[in-house]
Amino acid sequence: MMTVNRLLYCGVALLLTMVCSNRVSAFSTVSEKPQTASVSFGAEFASGSYGTASTIRSVYMPLIATWSPHERFDIGIEVPFLYQNSSNVTTDLYRNSQSPTTAKTTASGGPGGGSGNYQLQQAGGVTTASTSSGLPNSDVSGLGDIVLRGGYILLFENNSMPQVRTSLFVKTPTASVSNGLGTGEFDFGGGFDLTKWFGDLHLAGEMLYTCQGRVSGFGLNNYVSYSGTVGYQITHSIRPMLVLKGATAPSIYSDDLLEARARINWALTDTTSLDLYGSRGISESSPDFGGGISVIYSF
Repeated sequence: MMTVNRLLYCGVALLLTMVCSNRVSAFSTVSEKPQTASVSFGAEFASGSYGTASTIRSVYMPLIATWSPHERFDIGIEVPFLYQNSSNVTTDLYRNSQSPTTAKTTASGGPGGGSGNYQLQQAGGVTTASTSSGLPNSDVSGLGDIVLRGGYILLFENNSMPQVRTSLFVKTPTASVSNGLGTGEFDFGGGFDLTKWFGDLHLAGEMLYTCQGRVSGFGLNNYVSYSGTVGYQITHSIRPMLVLKGATAPSIYSDDLLEARARINWALTDTTSLDLYGSRGISESSPDFGGGISVIYSF
């Protein structure tokens, strides 16, 4: 697993080196991104044992709105609803198709190892739920932590250079602490993403650094989440993709996360599209499998 992670880091570093070493101006004035706004709603399901003796199933339903007041600048808000069949909350890596990728990462056991406290975390946000050993598990659901994002395009894509975009995010503590859906702490971070087209072939990569609010007893770490995508535009409206997605350990009680995804974007009309994916976990701290669908309306 660590070998795969190192290869991803090296690939991102190589692409950044190409960007920085090319004599083309890093602030191209040619825009390929029109002013736009969009709204999406989706549902994502994950199931896994996360190194424990039981299977835990979760649903993540985000409502996302984004706006680009300028060709280089975009802002967004994500309002999620969470459900999990157990109060022993573990985790998953979730996708966000409009803003910087949302990564839901987890520790599969709190202080003391495999019993007691469990936590649910996400890049740009962390939610936790805890149980006492011996108490029965129960469903948990409710409003999650609202995430605010902003991005700025440093370089528009041209014949020789990828698009380079930087981003910042803040997770606000809106989820219920008493119900085990939130930590009551702010998280924040930032990163960058690169995209490039080679005819119908599409390549993309993203890396984000998250600073987590400290919560006693959970051993939370600041962490890096990342993704790499290869896609191909089969028709004007259909683009399948393969995605490798992961994160460094978000807690001293968690391993690194890694999963593979098959994803497809289907443009139904000029303004409406569907985004679907299925996933398979590679590391123990990732879900065994998952899937999701979202509807995106742009105007």
